[in-house]
Amino acid sequence: MWNPNTNISEDCLYLNIWVPQRRPKVPVLIWIYGGGYMSGTATLDIYNSDIIAATSDVIVASMQYRVGSFGFLYLNKYFPRGSEEAPGNMGMWDQILAIKWIKENAAAFGGDPDLITLFGESAGGGSVSIHLISPVTKGLARRGILQSGTMNAPWSYMTGERAEQIGRILVQDCGCNVSELDTTPQRVMDCMRGVDAKTISLQQWNSYSGILGFPSTPTIDGILLTKHPMDMLAEGDYEDMEILLGSNQDEGKCLLFNFKSGLK
Repeated sequence: MWNPNTNISEDCLYLNIWVPQRRPKVPVLIWIYGGGYMSGTATLDIYNSDIIAATSDVIVASMQYRVGSFGFLYLNKYFPRGSEEAPGNMGMWDQILAIKWIKENAAAFGGDPDLITLFGESAGGGSVSIHLISPVTKGLARRGILQSGTMNAPWSYMTGERAEQIGRILVQDCGCNVSELDTTPQRVMDCMRGVDAKTISLQQWNSYSGILGFPSTPTIDGILLTKHPMDMLAEGDYEDMEILLGSNQDEGKCLLFNFKSGLK
């Protein structure tokens, strides 16, 4: 059920849109898949939304976004401000680009750009909460459905310092000279671009030693996440916001296969 049903490729930024029989100004639902910010795809059969769109008079859209180190590598301090080299949160910016495009073009599909609901599960839920409260995305949507994930979950964010440590370990594990980050960081990035994508996907797991966490998550970068998520939540303005928050029952069963060797 969770195996990818399309080719795995770095050419991955695509949208899916399901439109009911054309009616003016129907609500728009935008799905963000989960996977711990490390895996996932919007193309899974369980995310097919043709029936929802056909029977509920809503437009449903979903997007792909970069995950793992491809979407969250953070080596920001080694490059000039505004550089596009490993700024972190690239996967989140993929989501933002998709949400903005859907909002700007909703009317062309018969959707109401003022009736957009973001919904997601696990990392998708964490992403939704970030988009609702971040100064970068606040106002793009005022409705959110968060399933088993929020921006303040311990696995849903990390400090810039921690993300940088993980990035340095990955550089070293991929056979690039991590010491050159301090002197010639562009050479390091050129080296990383020459590393096979599969190697990066495997090596990125070596860079994290914690529990209940992942080596790639949204990073407190001062832009998308301006400060600690708890502080952002405490200072947030929710006056014109509607949020449905909950957990999926028996969600952990999907992970049991990973522990089958220890079960009797």
